[in-house]
Amino acid sequence: MHGRAPLRRRFGCWIVGITVLATVAARAPAQTNGRRVYQEQLRVRLDRQVPTETGVQAGGWFNFALFDYTDPEDRRRRTQRLFTLRGWASLNVQGVHQAYFRGLLGWEDWNSGDNPKLRGDEDIDPVVERAWYQLDLAQLHRNRTGREPPVALKIKVGRAYTQIGTALTLSVPMDMIQFDVSTGAWDVMALLGRTVSRTPNIDPSEPVATRLRRSIWGVEVAYNGLARHRPFVYFLSNSDDPKPRPRDPNQSFGYDSHYVGLGSTGSVLDPNLHYQCELVGEWGKTYSDGVTAGRDPIQAFAADFLVEYYFRRPGRPRVQAEYLFASGDSDRRVSATSTIGGNRAGTVDHAFNAFGFRDTGLAFAPRISNLQMFMVGGSFFPFENHRWFRKMEVGTKAFFYQKAKSGGPISVISAGKDSRYLGMEWDVFCDWRITSDVAFTIRYGAFGPGGAFSDQSCVQFFYTGVTFSF
Repeated sequence: MHGRAPLRRRFGCWIVGITVLATVAARAPAQTNGRRVYQEQLRVRLDRQVPTETGVQAGGWFNFALFDYTDPEDRRRRTQRLFTLRGWASLNVQGVHQAYFRGLLGWEDWNSGDNPKLRGDEDIDPVVERAWYQLDLAQLHRNRTGREPPVALKIKVGRAYTQIGTALTLSVPMDMIQFDVSTGAWDVMALLGRTVSRTPNIDPSEPVATRLRRSIWGVEVAYNGLARHRPFVYFLSNSDDPKPRPRDPNQSFGYDSHYVGLGSTGSVLDPNLHYQCELVGEWGKTYSDGVTAGRDPIQAFAADFLVEYYFRRPGRPRVQAEYLFASGDSDRRVSATSTIGGNRAGTVDHAFNAFGFRDTGLAFAPRISNLQMFMVGGSFFPFENHRWFRKMEVGTKAFFYQKAKSGGPISVISAGKDSRYLGMEWDVFCDWRITSDVAFTIRYGAFGPGGAFSDQSCVQFFYTGVTFSF
């Protein structure tokens, strides 16, 4: 009987979730970090629309999004409506010179008393999201000679979104210079940049949480000489410049880390069976909890394996599975990612922390440090022969979580009990490209906590959004 009770609670959580999604009117509590899934989905959609045609072009997007969630700190429900307006302009001269600019302004509308900053509604200050120039010397050679050059070189300078490998280690906007070199079957990418300071920090300690102030450089080498596989290897280095506000006389901040990664993307056994895998080792120096002078070493690692199969059937169904592991540290006090309450002074920090992105669920949404995660999912286009609904995709994902170190903390500090089992989550979603200028998305997640949590309450998250292009 005791073993069945948690299962009944999780089953009840998911039944409630189905009802919430069906009515779309109920309140859906969740971790605020779940909004990063929405932001990443929107970012990918917008960045894919950078025009490649020669000439001058301009346009914009208006986006509305609704988030309804429970604040994990005080378990109160919060509701936010987000209105954003983006404008963009591009210049392309014969494929040789390309420039792109995108700016954003917006407004956050909260229910009364729901803003966690203890304010009312807030304007979002104008932000330059993208502003870069790219010189393609290979295209210049093609235009002049009509032949492919022996070495192709692109140089990009400015503010752009940057990733390395499969984005496990790095996936952030940066002010940077990037070189892309291709010769024969080899691709080499080198970058040197500075993170955009308004980006939230990977360290949630209050004096440094809101600003990611880091200098990052790296090199990636990939091989394209195989028919179905693209193996790669990279080195990445981060130098921290935290500038805490306010300064804490009892705590110094600084997390300087280096990464070596290797992996591959491609297909195996069947052209429709796609995969990606990445292994990464981390080392460096960090200030431990309560330390103002002298830093301790970092030794950590992570691995990620993802497979997807695309069926050649009506509805274009696909299924996917993923396994993620990131090392943890059993002597961290309350958090796997924070300096305050983090690594115990005088010990090696084994918690993996980096600047990448992975979908770790909408409702739970932990960072990957000290996390072992299994995910299975699928999606399809149920009405692909219908005029209005042919670009509507519906799908689901199920997540199963464990700690990598049972005695160590994760990024969610409420998972404080000495238990490896973190819980299960079920997400459902619908993405609908209504017209070429209108896109709609809705997603819901329900998380059933495991033995690592004292509070076994069901945690949920709901968002919906619509984007208009002009």
